[in-house]
Amino acid sequence: MKRLETKPDHILKGIAYACTAFFMFTVMQAFNKLLVGQHNVIEIAFWRNLLALLPCLVYIAWTRKPELLKTKMPKTMALRVIVGTFGLMMTFEATQRLPIANATVIFFTSTIMIPVMAHFFLREHIGLQRWIAVAIGMSGVLLVAQPSAEYTMMGVLIALGAATVHATIQVAIRAMKSESPFTITLYFFAGGVVIPALALPWAFHMPTMETIPYLLAIGVTGGLGQYFLTRGFQLAPASLLSPFNYTGLIWATGLDILIWNYVPGWPVFAGGAIIMSSYLFILYRERKTSANGRAYSSTKPPAL
Repeated sequence: MKRLETKPDHILKGIAYACTAFFMFTVMQAFNKLLVGQHNVIEIAFWRNLLALLPCLVYIAWTRKPELLKTKMPKTMALRVIVGTFGLMMTFEATQRLPIANATVIFFTSTIMIPVMAHFFLREHIGLQRWIAVAIGMSGVLLVAQPSAEYTMMGVLIALGAATVHATIQVAIRAMKSESPFTITLYFFAGGVVIPALALPWAFHMPTMETIPYLLAIGVTGGLGQYFLTRGFQLAPASLLSPFNYTGLIWATGLDILIWNYVPGWPVFAGGAIIMSSYLFILYRERKTSANGRAYSSTKPPAL
């Protein structure tokens, strides 16, 4: 089988793109939360992707670059689109049910799920120490999931499901390193319009003058965040960029305080610290194993 062409990594650019993406996604979730009771997550996902898709189509028409519609990896692209669309709706639902800071910490578990995904999809060996680190990291969720008047256990479970999807997406994006980030983003937006649209006959509410600005903001921040994330994971290894996802807790905490006057309790930060520490240990073990020549090389796109 012909070997896929790969491109060299650009670490600093990848970090900058990733940090910008995580900030954009946090702001997007704040606007999503402001729409609770006015639009459901199916509608929000539809409008978010439609508003982001239109500029992409205009760009293709304006620059006359139909080659941006071509993909070398249609199966991986389809997986990314389908899984990503349902993951987006789960993310919106979790954020509507939980304070943004709490949801953000649970989303952090995606970073420790990445080696688990690599184990099942790439048949990468994971040693006992890394499995223990994953288990310890998941225990951090128990702190965040303590009973509270601010959220229900269903919100926690949905957030965990969304985190699992996030990990799958990160592996899939890395697999498409040879693809244009614009093409990956374009197809995700297109699928993110079609899939929710199938349910709109039963879930549609006409946008109002009050909700239109929020929907527009979700489309802009979500679209930019998606592009920056895709570009970031193409420029640098997922294992290097994933820790920068933790900067989202800073923005999430600030927005919770600023908009909803909610100050996260110590379990949120303690749980976050456990998850972060577990991931850093996993990263250390992966680097050490890689030095011994037994780990999967993140510079080679996995065949999903």
